[in-house]
Amino acid sequence: MNTIEPAVIDEDLLKKATHEQANPEIGEIARREGIDPKETTSLRLDYKNILKIDNLWAFENLVKLQLDNNIIEKIENISFLKNLQWLDLSFNNITCIEGLEKLHKLTDLTLFNNRIAKLENMDDLHSLNVLSIGNNCLIGLENLAYLTRFENLRVLNCGGNALCKNSNYRHYVLAHIRGLKYLDYRLVDDESIAAAKEKYIDDLIALEEEEKISNNKKEEERKRSELNALHQAAHIEGINTLFEDMFGNDPDFQKLLPINLDRTTDLQDEYRAKFEVVVNESRHFILKKRAEMDDELSQFKECLNQTKSETDGECIKMLNKYSHFKKNLLRVLQTSRDTKEIDDSIKILKEETLKLSDELMSIEMQVVEQYEDVMKEFERNYTEFASSVNEYGQSNFARMRDLENEFHERFSESILLTFERFSKGDLDDIDDELRDVLSDKDALINTINGSHDFRLGKFDHQEDCLVSGISQELEFLTRKLHDAEVQRDRERVCEIFTFIDKCNAEIEIAEENAYYY
Repeated sequence: MNTIEPAVIDEDLLKKATHEQANPEIGEIARREGIDPKETTSLRLDYKNILKIDNLWAFENLVKLQLDNNIIEKIENISFLKNLQWLDLSFNNITCIEGLEKLHKLTDLTLFNNRIAKLENMDDLHSLNVLSIGNNCLIGLENLAYLTRFENLRVLNCGGNALCKNSNYRHYVLAHIRGLKYLDYRLVDDESIAAAKEKYIDDLIALEEEEKISNNKKEEERKRSELNALHQAAHIEGINTLFEDMFGNDPDFQKLLPINLDRTTDLQDEYRAKFEVVVNESRHFILKKRAEMDDELSQFKECLNQTKSETDGECIKMLNKYSHFKKNLLRVLQTSRDTKEIDDSIKILKEETLKLSDELMSIEMQVVEQYEDVMKEFERNYTEFASSVNEYGQSNFARMRDLENEFHERFSESILLTFERFSKGDLDDIDDELRDVLSDKDALINTINGSHDFRLGKFDHQEDCLVSGISQELEFLTRKLHDAEVQRDRERVCEIFTFIDKCNAEIEIAEENAYYY
């Protein structure tokens, strides 16, 4: 008996598939010149006996992908298809839902007739609208609870799974998955939904409470992300957790902490209270200046756009006037048989073209000069903002170091007093690990100083991020704006030269034709 060998998605298979599916009007061209995979938005690879998904990396703009009726065992190598909206993997040998990460645009997923026993690993499919999971190996209704996260799910097919035999199946789905329009190819009516919710009222109350907690967490995470983004833009990322990081990430401090826990905790609390005042003042000032810097940049861009808009309008008027004038004189050249009139018309046309060129270039020079003036003012203002942030930041980091030195002095005193008590034999009830720490005074002092240096190093790093970050931002921003203006100027000059060359070519042709006839 002949058996069909499993197929591999290779270059020949993909080339053949894209040619077969090409628009008939361009089919011959496609076969002759080939089709760019990046221009392919739909690809059918069904009934190809494919065992493994692979080699689709070039089809980055795929919107629709059909891989049904193959022998695929694993979903893989498609997470880079960021534009994919429609995926058909029905009638394969898939046992696990996986490999769908980052497919945020996917709306239609068909996994009908596979060997899937659990609904999982679809968390990234935020836009999922249609899911067909029928004829698989889903057994318990609790499997379907996973689908409650898909707020846009409107069409669901689970028919052919063991769980569908449960007498509560339809009620469970309609009660838990809100917004469904079709279930197993049947239209969902309001009466069925109401009856299902009544049946599972206790579950729904618990679910709503869970959703409330989940939504609150998501909102907190969103606010935290927004704040982190603000801090990152202002070059103070990590300032909110600086105090915790200074102690929590310091192994020396963790070793010293149990020596006099109550006293150290009190010192830390006092330190934290003073420290947070300085941090809050710094954060408020720097974020305020950040907003002012962003506003300055917006005003700069608005000023440039306004200048360009005004000069563009002026140039368009000049071009329209010239084009009308040129059109009339070219008409004269086409109809006149008077040599003097032809000579005069050509002379005037050339003079007006040269005049237009000079005027357009003069306007462009004015724009460049205005840009330089505005850019100088912007750089001056932006630099002042940056300097004020740096000065304020450095001043407050100095205050933080003073607080750290004060804490270090009091902390050292507390630890060394405990050491003296230990040396005199006043501390008997301590564990072996603490005995090791307190057994060598020089080593103990080195540990205390090492902890102090660790915290000072945190300040140095945070301050360096602020100062160097602002300096690099200013350098990058000015270079970027300058490069953009140079590019704009070059393009405008090229436009002027191209237009003038075209006009001169028209005049030369008209001149030749006028004298020829």
